[in-house]
Amino acid sequence: MPPSVIAALGLPYLININANLANNSTVETDVYLAKVLWNGVERNIAALAMGRRPLIGTALLEDYHLSIDFCEGGTVLVDEIL
Repeated sequence: MPPSVIAALGLPYLININANLANNSTVETDVYLAKVLWNGVERNIAALAMGRRPLIGTALLEDYHLSIDFCEGGTVLVDEIL
């Protein structure tokens, strides 16, 4: 999540970690505790303070099907695998 959003939400600080990025570089970042409503269930998640846009972690996608149209304004669908 963007650090400005974390600050605005007042999320509690957890720890500082070295995060490995998709390009295999490593960056130091702070981790905060957040709660999300996922498929009707409130879950605690670790929110990394980095980037300009909030991104969903793949751990939440276990047992779900993800479909994305990779274009501006594209559709994103997440469905539970039955």
